[in-house]
Amino acid sequence: MSLDLVNQISKVLNSNSDLIRSVNVVLMLLSDYLPVRNPVFLIRDNVINKFFIDIGPEIGEAEKNRWNQKIATSDSFSGLKLQHETLLYPGDQDFLNLPRPQDLANKPVVHLIQPVIYRQQNLPLGLLSAMVTEFDQVNLVHKTFKFLSDFLALSMVAKGFPVAEITEAEPERERVPTVLDGIVGHSEALKEVAQIVKKVAASKATILIRGESGTGKELFAQAIHNYSLKKKAPFVGVNCAALSDSLLESELFGHEKGAFTGATQTRKGRFEMADGGTLFLDEIGDTSLGFQAKILRVLQEGQFERLGGNKTLSVDVRILCATNVDLELAIAEGTFREDLFYRLNVINIEIPPLRERREDIPLLVRFFLDHFNSRDQKKIQIRDEDLQTLCNLDWPGNVRELENLVQSGFLMEKGGWFTLPQSRRTKAEKAPASRPQASVPAKTGAVKGNLIHEEMLAIEEALKQAKGVQVKAAETLGISLRQLRYRIQKYNLLVRKIQL
Repeated sequence: MSLDLVNQISKVLNSNSDLIRSVNVVLMLLSDYLPVRNPVFLIRDNVINKFFIDIGPEIGEAEKNRWNQKIATSDSFSGLKLQHETLLYPGDQDFLNLPRPQDLANKPVVHLIQPVIYRQQNLPLGLLSAMVTEFDQVNLVHKTFKFLSDFLALSMVAKGFPVAEITEAEPERERVPTVLDGIVGHSEALKEVAQIVKKVAASKATILIRGESGTGKELFAQAIHNYSLKKKAPFVGVNCAALSDSLLESELFGHEKGAFTGATQTRKGRFEMADGGTLFLDEIGDTSLGFQAKILRVLQEGQFERLGGNKTLSVDVRILCATNVDLELAIAEGTFREDLFYRLNVINIEIPPLRERREDIPLLVRFFLDHFNSRDQKKIQIRDEDLQTLCNLDWPGNVRELENLVQSGFLMEKGGWFTLPQSRRTKAEKAPASRPQASVPAKTGAVKGNLIHEEMLAIEEALKQAKGVQVKAAETLGISLRQLRYRIQKYNLLVRKIQL
């Protein structure tokens, strides 16, 4: 093994540059020192347990996207087969069937596959692959790849590669407790969502983020992107509910010059802008059936055409979607495509409403007050009784509504104190006395446990009376179907046992 190559690899991977760029440089270095062609680095998707091409200097983007799309929709290859041992195959037995340079089409080669494993916890992170063109150099290439894989695994973990099984204490960077970057709170409900986000961030699987309006679904989508290996790639978002079908199609797919009146030049769409990164489709449940069919095609094939164009474009984009619509009910009513739902709902993340995590309200209020004070260079404070009043409200608009009210009380301050509108104070006074109070220390764990037990019994009884039909049970309880399903999942209720 060349010491010069070892030094070059160490220097590049130890640099402060982007990890993806560093690995790309290392793969290009290999062909300068070793008889190898078509070096490829594949990342392991921990959620669906498959490997996807992440870097391949000799593979075009279109070829890479086609191969990744084929793997995503096929059961022909599973990463479980390649967890630990190095594999050597004759060139005509490349079971990965990776894209191959044309000049190697009929040339005898040995195909090398080297797993990248974080050996401290025996976790497979990815694969290194290459074609060895000189048979007498196979052992040298093998030793080099083993060194590179070990060094790369350590670099990936050190640079924040999101591995769910590895837990490291994160430094406290803000005064207000956060569960993820920019997401304030310390409730157990929010911590559970944060753990899911960190676990699935490295996956290429489509994620559906569900929750009521104002719960912060876009913040969680941004967090998923930030915790992924491609956090420095583009994060592009679009609100599907804010645009008509024609405008939304142009916004996402782009258009050619002259495609419609006013199209004076060719314009890239959001899919192209997000190539290599993440595309966030907010309010996907509010789109039309016609538009849903077009989105489905991109998800299935990774291809589309610009408006007014006939050239098929390919992109490598991670899709995140969000909605406050009950999609199961929308499917039953014929307003949402069932096949698209199954494409989007590979991973489902449910954001709890603010009323179900009241212990986060004081933190959020102080966070927003600090923000407004810093912005306007003031020192407005809030009285404990006003803070308690805010904790007692139901917040149908969730965190967005809370932020707006805090801003209103900040602007209407009297004598340096936050001023709460009387209408809100009256509404809080009319709140049920049995509701858990977020900031009152007297509420013990036993009381909370009794309330949870009572809620579980009520849900079980409603399901029993409805003979397991969740829509009817939700109507009986006076909550939405989505809220009922959230509680069934939260309390781990066995619905089939209730259907007696």
